[in-house]
Amino acid sequence: MFRCGNYVNWMEEFADGIAGKDYGDGIIIDVQTYQSPWYNNEVTTYKVFRNKHKDFYWFEERQLKLKEIQ
Repeated sequence: MFRCGNYVNWMEEFADGIAGKDYGDGIIIDVQTYQSPWYNNEVTTYKVFRNKHKDFYWFEERQLKLKEIQ
């Protein structure tokens, strides 16, 4: 699970779920957890400031990878 302030690599998917539409890095600025209407578990989404596009975008955990700052 990620936290606000984490520096991450993000990856956008095509509409059919295939990876590789776009990718880059950014900083998590907000986290929201809600009950999924389709599954019996909670879903957590992360609002990321995308450095590449200079905008904000919501991602699921599977679309993010923690990036080490060197």
